[in-house]
Amino acid sequence: MTNPNKAKGSAFELAIFRYLFEVFGRLVRRPHNEGFKDVGDLHLSPFVIQAKNYADVATALNIGLAGAEVQKVHAGERWAVVVIKKRNAHISQARVSMTLETFREVAKELHDLSKVSEDYDNYRRDYD
Repeated sequence: MTNPNKAKGSAFELAIFRYLFEVFGRLVRRPHNEGFKDVGDLHLSPFVIQAKNYADVATALNIGLAGAEVQKVHAGERWAVVVIKKRNAHISQARVSMTLETFREVAKELHDLSKVSEDYDNYRRDYD
């Protein structure tokens, strides 16, 4: 018989997968648990996603994020996040957490992309 906690965790992973799949399609992957190194529950490159369905949010955050940081290295991805289930709420209301270092890197990359886009728009405006 299946472990009830494992089944609960797998159902949460599947809910996250389906929710992200609506937008990202096949870019979202559920890697197989094979080999000796855990590579995370879900991948949406450049992110490794660790899903936690714990009643104790602090424990989910600490264990999940620590695990995700190791898993991103095993998976060869840049960033790690933990998704924590919010009780009695739609999957869209789950909480996503990352280290401040990861947040800074993601924010810098988004800012740099925004700057490139703005520069391109200004260039087109000048020559259109």
